[in-house]
Amino acid sequence: MSTSHGPPDPKYVRSQRLWRLMRRAAFAGLVLALLAVVGYFLQGAPQTACSCAIVDPNAAVTAAPGVFIGTPTSVLHGRDSDLYEFQVTEVFHGEVGSTTTVATSSGNDCAAGFTIGRPSILLAATPHAMGADWQAHGCGPDVSTNELRAVAQATYGQAHAPSAPSSEITAWTRFNYKVPLTLQLLILAALACVGLAAYATRVLHRPEPLDPAPGIGDTIAG
Repeated sequence: MSTSHGPPDPKYVRSQRLWRLMRRAAFAGLVLALLAVVGYFLQGAPQTACSCAIVDPNAAVTAAPGVFIGTPTSVLHGRDSDLYEFQVTEVFHGEVGSTTTVATSSGNDCAAGFTIGRPSILLAATPHAMGADWQAHGCGPDVSTNELRAVAQATYGQAHAPSAPSSEITAWTRFNYKVPLTLQLLILAALACVGLAAYATRVLHRPEPLDPAPGIGDTIAG
C-alpha cells in the first residue's frame, strides 16, 4: 500500500525560511560583534598631546574646587584613565570625605601620577571620569609641596578634618574599569546573537509535523 502526499503547507515553508534568515542574521551579528570586541582590545589607548604651562600657585589654588592632602592607597589602571583611592587627612577647600577617589588621565603627557603610600596635596577638579569623586592632572604649579600648602593655608586658612561622606573603589567600579560600557554592550550583543542562532537552529531541526489523517484529497491504493 502506498500513500501520496499533497504539497507542503505554505505557512510551514514560510516559517522555515524565516527561521533560516534569522539564523543567518544572528550568525552575521555574532561575527560582527566578535570582530568589534577583538578590535577594541587591539586598538591602543587614545593619546593626546599636552602642553603644561607654568601656572601661578595662587590662581591654581583659588580656582580648584577641591584642595586637600591625602595618601593614595590603591589604584585602578584603566584604558585611558587611572583611578586612585585616597585616605584624606586635611581639607583646605571643598566637600571631601575621609576616603575619596581621584581620576587622572593616562592618555597624554601631562597625566598626574601618584605614588601609593606617599602623601600629596591635590588641587582637584570636578570629575569627568566614571566612578571618581575628583579629577587631577599634572599641569599644576611648578612649586614644592610645602610652598603649595602655604599658599592653600593663606587662601583658605587652617586645614580641617574631612567631613563629607566617604567613597571608595567598589567591586562594580573595578568591573567597569576592566570592562568599559562599550565592551559590555558588545558582549551582550554577541550573547544575544548566540542565543538567537541557537533558538533558530533548534526550531529548524525540530521533527516535521506528522501528515494529517487520510481525508479528502488523499489517495490510498492497495
